[in-house]
Amino acid sequence: MSPADRAEAADQSGSDDAPSGEPGGTGDVSDASLDDHFEPGEMHRLRSELDSDVGRFDSTGSMTFRRRVKAESIVGGDQFILNMSGGSPRRPSWYCLTSAEQLEMEQVYVRPSCAEAAERTLRRHHVLVLRGPRHSGRRFLATAIAVTVAQPGGQCRFLHPGTDPDALVADEVKPGCAYVLTASAETVERALTGFALARLSRVFADRRAYLVLTVDDASAAPADTAAWTVPVDERPEGIRLLRNHLLYRLPRDRGAHADVLLGDEEVIEWLATRPVPTEIAQTARELARTADGSVTVSACMAQVAVRIRQDAVDLLKNDELPRELALAVAFFGGFPYATVNRLAHRLADIVHRAMAHEGARPRPFLDVTRSKRLDAVRAVTYTGTVYTRYGSSPAEIVDFSARGLASELIDVMWTDYDGSEILVWLSGLVHDSDAAVRRRAAVCVGRLSLLSFAEIAEEVLQPWSLSPDHRERAAAAIALSVAVGHPAVAAHALGLVESWSAAPNRYRRMTAALAWGLAVSPVHPVAATQGLGRLLDTRDTGVAWAIRVGLSAVFTSGLSSLVLEAMGTWLADAKDPARGQLLGAFLRICRLHGADERPDAVKWPSVLWLFERCGRTDEADEEARRDAAEIDEHVIDLWRAALAHQTTRREALVDLGSWIRQADRYGEFREALLDLLDELIVDESDFRRLDHHLRRLAHEPSAPSYTAQLALAELDALR
Repeated sequence: MSPADRAEAADQSGSDDAPSGEPGGTGDVSDASLDDHFEPGEMHRLRSELDSDVGRFDSTGSMTFRRRVKAESIVGGDQFILNMSGGSPRRPSWYCLTSAEQLEMEQVYVRPSCAEAAERTLRRHHVLVLRGPRHSGRRFLATAIAVTVAQPGGQCRFLHPGTDPDALVADEVKPGCAYVLTASAETVERALTGFALARLSRVFADRRAYLVLTVDDASAAPADTAAWTVPVDERPEGIRLLRNHLLYRLPRDRGAHADVLLGDEEVIEWLATRPVPTEIAQTARELARTADGSVTVSACMAQVAVRIRQDAVDLLKNDELPRELALAVAFFGGFPYATVNRLAHRLADIVHRAMAHEGARPRPFLDVTRSKRLDAVRAVTYTGTVYTRYGSSPAEIVDFSARGLASELIDVMWTDYDGSEILVWLSGLVHDSDAAVRRRAAVCVGRLSLLSFAEIAEEVLQPWSLSPDHRERAAAAIALSVAVGHPAVAAHALGLVESWSAAPNRYRRMTAALAWGLAVSPVHPVAATQGLGRLLDTRDTGVAWAIRVGLSAVFTSGLSSLVLEAMGTWLADAKDPARGQLLGAFLRICRLHGADERPDAVKWPSVLWLFERCGRTDEADEEARRDAAEIDEHVIDLWRAALAHQTTRREALVDLGSWIRQADRYGEFREALLDLLDELIVDESDFRRLDHHLRRLAHEPSAPSYTAQLALAELDALR
């Protein structure tokens, strides 16, 4: 019986609405252990890393212009990437802008409208705070101003990112120098006060030096810091910035080629999308290296792609090269070398067994150096950062020197050779102990589905979607992240998820819920949200868990307002069991923290952040104000319903107590929480429920809650 036939038979025999842990008996995993792999606190990081993995395997047809330029040219190191390793974050360490970097900065700099005000503020106070959203060019502006105001003989110095300004004392500030510091979220919250900035002004004025701090925050500056703050709210003009970068990168005898590139149709279309300054700088570097002026940008990139494909062919047909290492780098480039090497040995073992060799595969000892093996497969290593269960740590990362080589190796391997061992290898890796390896292996299977979707779907994805092992179901969902973004197979991928949603088998529906949230939502957010909504009417706790994870994934994809609006709309007509599942999903979202990577929202519960921002929106557009008010109403209605519903009341009180305890530790959102608590009281039952819970927290002997005491005072005023 083929895998497809077995999947069909299992689908028909699957039980519907069975309690979690019961169907099939063996191999099923409890919901508690499943949640360990999708913890609310990790959802933002999971979304970011999944997007990065999927982006690595974008096909040429679905790439943006900038990414095609980068993939089809040789990638070198960016300038202005500062290696600040070593040293204590309390003790300032610094990097000096070299003469070459200063020359580049002066030639590519496009002066924004706020530059004059920023320079004037820095000269007056010797300290300047540049506040603005991401990708607004704050850091480059800070560098340009620092170079301008530095005294003759002085230097422009970059302090270690996250350095505590309180650690800067007069003896460590060199006279005549200008310092640039990227302030961390903790620094913004604690150290950037009017008192602290006044002290720094005195220190730097006494030393005839200057300090420029950049803050990733688009909100208005606090009143006591306004004298030192200049907002950066507009990007440099794209065409001027690209021209300057090209003129700097191109040889002097090819300066006229900048105008040729600026007139290319693809370049014009790309600039119309308003790319961020960093993207313009990277693309200019690649265009200057790749385009020769005699052909269009597209034709030139096509020539480079042909050369890279030939490199891939040569690598795979030469059996004297470590081809397993080359394939491991192709699929798992960007991982630590130790991990990639382990996976390469695992692939070699599979190939050894497939060739009917008896016994273990011999592993030569100290035969070839690591650098020679990497050079042979055109790979390089560099120092990077990886995330572990213990936090972030430095590691030696391995990848190809030519980014486009990874995709070409995969294509050549699959189309010109037997890829069955590769499927066996990747299928085994979805059970790896490293969660990052499991996720990348699933994305790699998705990349192979672009070459043969029907085969991968029937032989791999369908069996995975029926598996009692949650790792295989998650892998099936993640694998579709690649296919849903590719025009040639997107419709087939969406149809597959739809079929899982409608299947009677609980494992199919659990896989569908994960797929809607993890794979479909970044590309088709409305369809993903609606798909999750159709799954709510279930008593199966396993399916309910998957729905919660799926909606959390959509929420963290930058679609928080869409999710809350949908949940508020569903609540009006939802009956049990859908109502209970909906409210449970809402409470899981309430355990998420942060908002759009804003440093001033790190400690905030995400839902409370939206409630507070929507409540005081100053949008001039009447429709925008109305939408914000609706979000507030949805948050209030969902919280009241969760507190009133029998199946979610206890969980809601626990989550509300967690918010109150966090407000005790981080007082910045206490007022917003008190405002929400006021809105939750409509009738006598609401009053009694909250009054009892708040009194228990306020009078707890070991740790009485100050926030609960304030809330009780407001409740007593309403009696």
